[in-house]
Amino acid sequence: MKHSRTIDKLAKMLAYVLGRHPDEFGLIPDEDGYVKTKDLVKALSEEDGWRHIRLSHIREVIHTQRACVVEMADNRIRSADRSRLQVVRTADHPPKLLYHAIRQRAHAFVVERGVQGASVGSRIVLAADIEMARRIGRRIDASPVILTVNTQQAENKGVRLRFAGGQLYLADGLPPGCFHAPPLPKTTVTAKQPAKPDPPPRAKTPG
Repeated sequence: MKHSRTIDKLAKMLAYVLGRHPDEFGLIPDEDGYVKTKDLVKALSEEDGWRHIRLSHIREVIHTQRACVVEMADNRIRSADRSRLQVVRTADHPPKLLYHAIRQRAHAFVVERGVQGASVGSRIVLAADIEMARRIGRRIDASPVILTVNTQQAENKGVRLRFAGGQLYLADGLPPGCFHAPPLPKTTVTAKQPAKPDPPPRAKTPG
């Protein structure tokens, strides 16, 4: 009975996260309402009381609930009831500053060339709250680099910002000149050791 109540509780949590306020968990469904299952599991693992949840628990909800609250397709999952989901729309009055997390290894590249989508049509997620940006960033890097985006400068450079609910916004790219990045880490240059001189030739032995 206790396990059954746990599954029922998880079903309600999934309905809330995927069908009402995915933005509270740093998630943005695609046009069909899906998010990646690995992103959902990561988001739940950040919440007190849900850190133990794995994909197997979610599958159990699907297989045991009479009226299933979620639907899975390949590596994606969505709420069965999506009537309350925030519709992504143009951001008419975005905050002056937004934040975006990148991997440390991409730091130098981004400073030089800006942030580009991983593929055509991919979306770059920005947050109005820096802690939310860090939370999203930790899903891709243990110590992500946080960019501070000036929305006015971004719009002046042709960036179209869209509101995705709560504190989250979307952009297709972030060109250089519309964001501030932390200084690049200094690289330590090791001085070359002078080459050892060749040993003098040995004198020939008489006879």
